[in-house]
Amino acid sequence: MRHRLTALLWSALLVTGTATAEPPERRGGDRETTPAAVASSRETVVDLLLQVDRLQTELRQLRGQVETQGHEIERLKAKNRDLTADIDRRLRELEQARGGTGAAAPAGRPAVSTAEEQKDYDRAFALLKQGQYERAAKALQAFLVKYPNGALAANARYWLGESHYVIKNFREALADFRRVLKDHPDSDKAPDAQLKIGYVHIELGEPDKARLALADVVKRYPNTRAARSAEERLAQLKKPEKAKAAR
Repeated sequence: MRHRLTALLWSALLVTGTATAEPPERRGGDRETTPAAVASSRETVVDLLLQVDRLQTELRQLRGQVETQGHEIERLKAKNRDLTADIDRRLRELEQARGGTGAAAPAGRPAVSTAEEQKDYDRAFALLKQGQYERAAKALQAFLVKYPNGALAANARYWLGESHYVIKNFREALADFRRVLKDHPDSDKAPDAQLKIGYVHIELGEPDKARLALADVVKRYPNTRAARSAEERLAQLKKPEKAKAAR
């Protein structure tokens, strides 16, 4: 289409260029064609040609930007799928380990949840399983206000962090995972909380802090699933460094 328009404009330019060569009797009645008029017509056509070229250049630039944005969107979608898959995997593992309730008393503490506490916890946890992360976060926060020292407080705090992590409230997630370690250091959620602290630092663009947190998982919780996940993520963090060093 652009080439056709360009050809037409050049044809118009040629026409205006030959207009003065025609005999006066063939120039069309009362309308007089002067050299100034011909020059003006030529300038108009040239200006149009330049505009076409500029528009074509802008179009190519816009196409490039759209393509770049498309790649970025796909990358973010893939990342979100990975985050969701990680949550779903952890939920399945937790349900299998705890008989489908998602509840567990902290290790080393024989606290037993009351029926009301368990019911409230299950209600919040159900929202998490359904992928309603914002609603789950609100429900878990309300649960912790109601049962700050309950038997399920460690689990609730950990899943609150996971909810914030999935919806990309990384600072809130970091605070939640740290609270798990501070308030419930002996909980069976402590290794996973330390692991997710490393993950959060990666999301925040803090690779050095991420390495320290992940290395701490391997050191403090050896031979655990969390330690294996930490080792895998540490290996991934080292790859960009090797590529950069090879340049």
